[in-house]
Amino acid sequence: MRRLASTRRVRPAYVKAGAGLVALCGVGGGVLLSSVDGRVPVLQVATPVPAGQKVVAEDLRTAEVAADSGVGLIPESQEDQIVGRVAAVPLVVGDLMTGNKVGASAVFPPVGQAVAPAELKAGSFPAELKAGDQVAVQINAPDQGTGPVSQALTDPLKSAMTATVVSVKDAQETGSVDVSLLTDEASAARIGQAGSNPVSVIVLAPGSAGGS
Repeated sequence: MRRLASTRRVRPAYVKAGAGLVALCGVGGGVLLSSVDGRVPVLQVATPVPAGQKVVAEDLRTAEVAADSGVGLIPESQEDQIVGRVAAVPLVVGDLMTGNKVGASAVFPPVGQAVAPAELKAGSFPAELKAGDQVAVQINAPDQGTGPVSQALTDPLKSAMTATVVSVKDAQETGSVDVSLLTDEASAARIGQAGSNPVSVIVLAPGSAGGS
């Protein structure tokens, strides 16, 4: 005699509980992998944003960086704190977002800051210098040379001024560039009064991080 197939139904509550357990295991595994990999999602510029223009959601994307390099960067979860604010400096594609790159006002330069022009001679700046870079600026005496790794810049945070590069373009002299630097008003005045004293810069934080 044939045995009747079992018609016992699985209770929906058990199905939901099982699905929840699978989902929980998946989330836990993801957290574990993220922890082991040591990378965190942060905000990155997807399209160029001129200084003084509002940042919209389409201007941003997510990039994963090593956890120990994420100090000062904006987590993906805080995107709503960036969207709608104004770019305080030019934002270039690949730029990792930090709080000091946006402000609440469309006024540029921001209050308390100014833009100073400077000519950088060949050898006094990195070849890859670009808009958005955070730099240390040193005004050297004529006999100190212009090299960015000269004695005057061995400890840039101790004696040099900090600034953000607004623009970079070729100067009339071959190998030199004309730059615009956004910095505090006092430092901008010093840079503007450098005269014939050579100005050197080194990059403290690149403005573009490349791909994600």
